[in-house]
Amino acid sequence: MVTEDILQAIHIAKQYAKDNFNQKYAPAHLLKALLNPQFNFMRELDAKGIDVFYLDEWADIRISEYPKSSKPSDDPAPDSGMNAVLTEAEDIAKKTGDETSFVPILKALVTPGVGFSHDQLKSLPLTPADLSSMFDSGTAKPQNNSEKTKIAPTGSSTLDKYCTDKIKHLKSKQSIPMIGRDEELKTITEILNRKLKPHVIVIGESGVGKSTLIEGFCHKIGDKSILAAFNNASVFEINIGPLFAGASYKGEVEDRLQKIFNEVKGYEKPILFIDDIHELFDSNQGNGIGSIIKSELSKGDITFIGATTTEKFRKSLGKDDALSRRFETLEIHEPNQELALRMIKNVISHYQTHHDFSIDEEGLKESIRLSKRYLKEKSLPDSALDLIDRTMSSLKVAKETIKKELPELKKQLSAINDSIEEIEKEEKMLWLHSDIQNKTGKLFSEDEDNFSSVASDKKIAHLESLLESLERLNEEENIVSPSHLSHVVSGITGIPAGKVKSDERERLLDIENTLKKRVIGQDHAVKVVSDAILESRSGLTKPGQPIGSFFFLGPTGTGKTELAKSLADFLFGDENAIIRLDMSEFKEEHSAALLYGAPPGYVGYEEGGLLVNKIRQKPYSIVLFDEIEKAHKSVFDVFLQILDEGKLHDRLGKEGDFSNSVILFTSNIGSDFIVKSFEKDIIPKSNDLIQLMTGYFRPEFLGRLTEIIPFAPISRKSVSRIFDIHLKKELLQLLEKLDITLHIDEKDKEQIALMGFTPEYGARPIKGTIRNQLKRPLSRMIISNEIKKGDSLKVTLNEEGAIKFTIEHERPILQDSN
Repeated sequence: MVTEDILQAIHIAKQYAKDNFNQKYAPAHLLKALLNPQFNFMRELDAKGIDVFYLDEWADIRISEYPKSSKPSDDPAPDSGMNAVLTEAEDIAKKTGDETSFVPILKALVTPGVGFSHDQLKSLPLTPADLSSMFDSGTAKPQNNSEKTKIAPTGSSTLDKYCTDKIKHLKSKQSIPMIGRDEELKTITEILNRKLKPHVIVIGESGVGKSTLIEGFCHKIGDKSILAAFNNASVFEINIGPLFAGASYKGEVEDRLQKIFNEVKGYEKPILFIDDIHELFDSNQGNGIGSIIKSELSKGDITFIGATTTEKFRKSLGKDDALSRRFETLEIHEPNQELALRMIKNVISHYQTHHDFSIDEEGLKESIRLSKRYLKEKSLPDSALDLIDRTMSSLKVAKETIKKELPELKKQLSAINDSIEEIEKEEKMLWLHSDIQNKTGKLFSEDEDNFSSVASDKKIAHLESLLESLERLNEEENIVSPSHLSHVVSGITGIPAGKVKSDERERLLDIENTLKKRVIGQDHAVKVVSDAILESRSGLTKPGQPIGSFFFLGPTGTGKTELAKSLADFLFGDENAIIRLDMSEFKEEHSAALLYGAPPGYVGYEEGGLLVNKIRQKPYSIVLFDEIEKAHKSVFDVFLQILDEGKLHDRLGKEGDFSNSVILFTSNIGSDFIVKSFEKDIIPKSNDLIQLMTGYFRPEFLGRLTEIIPFAPISRKSVSRIFDIHLKKELLQLLEKLDITLHIDEKDKEQIALMGFTPEYGARPIKGTIRNQLKRPLSRMIISNEIKKGDSLKVTLNEEGAIKFTIEHERPILQDSN
């Protein structure tokens, strides 16, 4: 079957081998030669709907894999693969009777195991069967592009491997039509109906409904309720995971993509949807993939729809002007709460059927409120639906678990009643309570976090009541209540359920009185902080910023840290919800890098930024920058970003969100001025404090603070009240668990309190006084069994001012008769 054209093609193949410094010419050289423009074969293939440009690129990739010599060969010899191809082509020509065209050679080239391996041909969108269906019927004449023969996808097609037929998929799962996005749907239709550049990227935050919007578009196509131009459109979603999975050689992902593009062109009006399209360009093959996609965008044979977040678009696609100008962007925003409620109502029946739980409108509204307030990582309606789904699932698991475990839990409670040793009994009650909490997910109990502080004799009654309420659960209807939603949010955020519930309005109005119970002698500071928190919660502040940013000024031991703890307890239900950074550790110029991460190539780069990591772990917290005046000036650039935007990105691109936190700065600067002002009963004004601080801090930093708050020096009158608070927390509550009471006369209490007070250190030594003068002596008495359950203690001061303990036993101690 040797013809002039075949000899000329072999000659060109040899020349390609010489040009690439290959000692032998091989099947890839021959494939590229067949596509040389001097032959009509390239136009024949193009007329048949075969992407000849991709074939040419594929041949180049294979040629690049051949070994090269230091200098070109004068007369390259054929390699074994080349001989095998020519032999196979001759056999095919005899069978088909076609001994003059290039078709038998191309069939031989695309036959696995002849010129190329099976793995190599996986990325080639052409098989001998495809060629037979095109050429063996005798219709091998070129056609116009408008009359290209389309290859219908088969069960083993590339589309089946890496794509999902969206319209077919939506029909099979009977998904729900979208509501509330009519304007956006109209815009997408208009963009995709354009003559030039009919491509769109839908941009929006996670959970706003980008994918749902595309599904709504597909529904319209499937129902034929869209513009007539789209009645015969096909929509395929590229699944990025499988597309990249198992790619072993350089360019394989690009090969797979090209096969998808070639195959999808077999449909009348093909549309490709790429969710999280940024992932294609974030990969190592990003440049090659971008080139292929840009090529297809320019051809206009395929319509593309992409979806990504605003941030990811800015970081990847937005940087490529050539790519971004071929797409029109459509930004969709989070729906308001009324629209979100409509959207949720439209789909909630499917969740209720799946879990066999129902939820009323009050519960739906509460899910939206809680999601909007506490679950800000996602947007409505997705965040609310996730919360409802999680709550229903948790309820179902908890109820079935309790049904199985209740008999065993009752046995454990009965065993506790039979316990004699008090310590053993206490431990068993705590373990049983913890076991119930774990099995129920805290969904059916109120205020359970304080169980450990309940007196021992009341714990048994509490556990009995709890088990009785759990036993009644099986008789109750499967209904999700706002309380259930609150408990799930509590589990996600770490904020106690009582603080999450919707009665927060009354609690917020009482914030000043609540804080004053713990922070003594700082009424001005408490009022200023309370007013600022109320302002933030009212919605009258800029969205996205921290709840508040305060600068606490004043001498040590005046209650700055105590107010921070009190605020953490009030807002987040945990006084330890504090991220504290000692700014004396950030004195050096490079210190700022510790907060947002080391540069690429430096030690610690992969760990990210210290502050970003901490706020991602505890987004609901007080962020306390202690002794801020000791920080290097470069650190203040970080503060400016946090105070202004409420966000901070580290070197890895991770985002820290401070919108659910309170930012506190503390310093002793100006303490003398503040002390003298308060001694004159004058509260230092903000302008005076700013003027005092200007020598230490930049004006733009001070201007972004919510308030600068001076702390008054602790007076002798306040010491006794502070002592009472710490005494209760550090000692009395612990003694109550042991059923031991302690009493101190007011006069003696004042004297003991003053032992822990100095003007220089304020109230800071009071805890040490309680520990050294009361706690440690009592510890010895408890260990030695000198004090027992039911005893009372009276603490007095003798004439020398030393502390004396008087024990009053509940009942006489019986002597051993022996």
